[in-house]
Amino acid sequence: MNSVDTILNMRVMTYNIRHGKGMDGQTNLRRLVEEIAKANADVVTLQGVDRFLPQSGFKDQLKKLAKQLRMYSCFSPSVNLLIVQYGNAILSRYPIISKEIKYIGGSIERRSALTARLQIGEESVTVLNTHLGVHTKERMKQIPILWDALNKLERPAIIAGDFNMEMDDPLMKQLKSRWQKIALQKKHSTEDNGGEIDHIFVNMLIEQASAWVQPSDVSDHYPVIAELRWRLDKSLYTTT
Repeated sequence: MNSVDTILNMRVMTYNIRHGKGMDGQTNLRRLVEEIAKANADVVTLQGVDRFLPQSGFKDQLKKLAKQLRMYSCFSPSVNLLIVQYGNAILSRYPIISKEIKYIGGSIERRSALTARLQIGEESVTVLNTHLGVHTKERMKQIPILWDALNKLERPAIIAGDFNMEMDDPLMKQLKSRWQKIALQKKHSTEDNGGEIDHIFVNMLIEQASAWVQPSDVSDHYPVIAELRWRLDKSLYTTT
């Protein structure tokens, strides 16, 4: 099929799982699997993923999630102490043909951005997953590093994650000028504290798009899900 005629439909989910610690204070990987499966997403970007930490029973959470959901996976260890790791992950129904980790600093804990290229038939799509710092001073240092990484992404691309900022934050201005946020169908918080800080953006020409929040008590954040449909015409993404 000619790439000009290629129509791609994709369901994307972003979710800060807080290592599966629910609002009841219990960490339960089984109900986390059920929560992710409920969304029926093709690509899932996760933040707050543990590997071999005591707080989550010394489990490799990503390995178990990928196996039970039957998805490909990759990981960026924002915190890395020997085998003990904590960071971001991408789950995908499509093969992951490459990944890149970009460390973006942080005063309380190191943060990272995980980029993966997914093979979808004869085409590929780039996905970047990140989790920015809690405090403004941290984000002011992280944002220029992240923006530099975004400017180097192969198109078409999707970025998603926990930005710890709402869209009216001045630090989001540059992102809004170059990327299209997939807006929620209905105004809704994406975390228990009431803010909309988990976002999904694209840099391709979207034919149809919608996004919504999946109510949940499996974490202190709610899953954000976007349904995307776009026509893949390589000439639209060629830079000179």
